[in-house]
Amino acid sequence: MSPLLKDFLNKRIVVVTTDGQCVKAMLEGFDKSTNLLLSDVRDRVSGDVVASSYLVRGNQVVCCGLLEEESSPQPDFGAESVSAQLKDTKNIVPDEHLIWQRVWGMKAGK
Repeated sequence: MSPLLKDFLNKRIVVVTTDGQCVKAMLEGFDKSTNLLLSDVRDRVSGDVVASSYLVRGNQVVCCGLLEEESSPQPDFGAESVSAQLKDTKNIVPDEHLIWQRVWGMKAGK
């Protein structure tokens, strides 16, 4: 993926990570391991600022791509805008630690 990233330098990109985080940011740099140096990082769904600068390890990157400018015409997919259709990609399980504690206890009991 790294050779293609040179075309994205100093441009807005979208990055999806293995933990389900989806952010839009400015690509400041990268290396051969696809470690990404990002600036002006914002959550893709809510638009909240995540960090002013951010380093994403290459093994955490699922995919990244060029973000189309907000001023460019959006395809008409119906009454809702494209950004309103985005869903949170995080897989959050309430009290997940309690579930794993129980699983661990069952495995240790054997």
